[in-house]
Amino acid sequence: MTEYWVSQGNKWCDFCKIFLSNNPSSIRNHELGQRHKDSVAQRLTTMRQEKVAKEKAVNEAARALEQIEAKAKRSYQKDVATLKEAGDARALDILGDSKESKYTDSVPF
Repeated sequence: MTEYWVSQGNKWCDFCKIFLSNNPSSIRNHELGQRHKDSVAQRLTTMRQEKVAKEKAVNEAARALEQIEAKAKRSYQKDVATLKEAGDARALDILGDSKESKYTDSVPF
């Protein structure tokens, strides 16, 4: 029997965004070419820049969280101090009120 013709297909180069003939000599010739080398170098440069930008964003987010936590801590300490002062003043009011009766004689039963 005769064999069916099958296309050899093409190989896609992710760096150059082109199709190549799927045979070793074409692939090797392409990979040794200047266009492919430039595309690979450009991709590596882009990856490095993206990594630096991502690290910068993470550092900025961490710094922002630290600032928020510091402000929250100061606010909490201020609230605690205010509450303590208010509690001390209220305690003095309660001690002063204990001499007087809480109930008046004007309420009939």
